[in-house]
Amino acid sequence: AGLLTHYCDVLAERTGLYTFLCRINEGEVYCIYTKQPDGMRKKYFVHVGQRMPLHCTAAAKSIIAFLPQKEGMRLLQGNAMLPFTQQTKTEVDAVADELRDIRTSGVAFCLEELEVGVSGMSVPVFIADGKAAFSISLLGDAAFIWQQREALTQELIRVGCQASEQMRSVQLLTSVKTVKW
Repeated sequence: AGLLTHYCDVLAERTGLYTFLCRINEGEVYCIYTKQPDGMRKKYFVHVGQRMPLHCTAAAKSIIAFLPQKEGMRLLQGNAMLPFTQQTKTEVDAVADELRDIRTSGVAFCLEELEVGVSGMSVPVFIADGKAAFSISLLGDAAFIWQQREALTQELIRVGCQASEQMRSVQLLTSVKTVKW
């Protein structure tokens, strides 16, 4: 994951938004790195070690959308689908529909689902086996995210693809080195 911090830093620099990395482990998605751009005054509540609610955070949805469907549904059904705001989806079917859209677009959104006035966007970071093991996200003022969503989506997808390429190539190199000739 240390390799991915560079991409988080680049995304923060290019967008001027708070960025963070998450990973999935044993069915939980949690934050492993954050980057607040220089000069940004507003603090967001995402911190290293924080667990992400699976049903309403872009970071978690972007990973879960690319898990095998049965595994993703099992995780959602075992998740307490608490309503954090009026925008939070609390029905498994509604979140499952959103996950299908994420698989198509490649981008997950959290539009004031966790905190009023704050929205986030996220893309998965794939490892060599094609599994989404990480996500890279940005967070900001809900109105700004909505107004700039097309440009932010393009930048997020570009950085996410670069991060995925790096993770796949590092894993492939590591597996080649372990083969005994």
